[in-house]
Amino acid sequence: MSALSIVAAAEEAPDADALVVEGATLSFPEVAERVLALGASLPPAEEGASVALTPRLEASSLCAMLACIERGLPMLLLPSRFTAPERARALAQVSDAWGSPPRVWEELTRASTSGPGQASSTLALVLTSGTTGTPRVASLSRAAFLSAAHASEANLGWQRDDRWLLTMPPAHVGGLSILVRCLMARRAVVLADSPQFDPAQLAHQLERDRVTLLSLVPTMLRRLLDHDPRWRPPSALRAVLVGGAAFPPELAREARERGLPTLATYGMTETCAQLATQPYARRGLAEVGVGPALPGLSLRIRDGRIEASGPTLMDGYLGVSDHEQPFTGDGWLRTGDLGQLDGAGWLQVLGRADDLILSGGENVAPREVEAALLTLPGVRDACVFGQADSEWGQRVCAALVLDATAAPLATLLSGLRATLAGHKLPRGVALLDALPSSAKGGVDRPRVARLALAVGLHPWLPESP
Repeated sequence: MSALSIVAAAEEAPDADALVVEGATLSFPEVAERVLALGASLPPAEEGASVALTPRLEASSLCAMLACIERGLPMLLLPSRFTAPERARALAQVSDAWGSPPRVWEELTRASTSGPGQASSTLALVLTSGTTGTPRVASLSRAAFLSAAHASEANLGWQRDDRWLLTMPPAHVGGLSILVRCLMARRAVVLADSPQFDPAQLAHQLERDRVTLLSLVPTMLRRLLDHDPRWRPPSALRAVLVGGAAFPPELAREARERGLPTLATYGMTETCAQLATQPYARRGLAEVGVGPALPGLSLRIRDGRIEASGPTLMDGYLGVSDHEQPFTGDGWLRTGDLGQLDGAGWLQVLGRADDLILSGGENVAPREVEAALLTLPGVRDACVFGQADSEWGQRVCAALVLDATAAPLATLLSGLRATLAGHKLPRGVALLDALPSSAKGGVDRPRVARLALAVGLHPWLPESP
């Protein structure tokens, strides 16, 4: 029977928990019944057919996604934050590439169905910025998701009572991957009580719902640790995957001190989420890098950029010519991220290639400077960006969030001289109350730069870089 089938899961694990919603538990047969009822409204799976969904952290959305998977209909996942023009552009991209517009879930009726048809090899169409910043539609196959789930399992394994708490947006690959992994393993997805992240509510839910697995972005983890200094995780929680943005070593150390079994991870939409993850046996350790490539996947560095190979790669971007696809001649994916591999194959991610700051002919990776800033006492958060400069091209600037223990700015920043070369030192620093997040949960670097310039930069080291 198919691993990607809720009906097969109901037959194979009739007594197993499938979905936990506000403390109530649904079995696989109960979820399958709901999914089959929704599936009756879907069009037949045929060439060019797809369904556009705007999934939210709701049971009905997860069942709708499972109905599309069961029926073999590719899902175009539209983030709930999308405006009407953004939705229209995404629908047009699929229509132009496949010759048929996606059917919009909210507009489907049971009268539209005429049998299951031939299942597509594509599981999902997911919006991503790719390497250009322009939204594109990544085509992700069922086989790629299966391979990604197996790669994750090879590191984390599965325990009989595992429950994975879904706090990530289901329209993004991180949220979709949790749903697929748990379906394949016949394990339960625990739905976050609220679509808005609430650290106190999360702490309560981890205990109430006996959560064993959790995925967070660093901003969420920071808020979870800050909400109550006395809070400690429940003993059932065995792994917390932290990805989507840089995982500062200081945050990792604080999490370990509080007993959180964190695992740094790196991946992207184009690879069905995880590429490299800290080994499960080393959970909770604050280490340099995000670990080795997961089993079955490969990483290499070309011209300072990370490239990936393996069965989890996307089929490509819809509507993009072959020579514009982000693949090398030998089939590796060019990720657009900067990185390095050590002798043991551990990956360290240095940031986006298009975030590079070119100052006086020298390249500066923002993440390297941010990591150094986060080692300074009193620095809670940091974001580094480039400011246009007529003489040097760009100057390195930083936005900082400080706590009450931080020394005066000039004294604080002097600690960087021992760890960073002169051209990497910030020439302007802005102090913010918090760093705004992007839709995917990472720091919104362009917005931070705008805010920093609006509040004003404190000059530091005004001499030439």
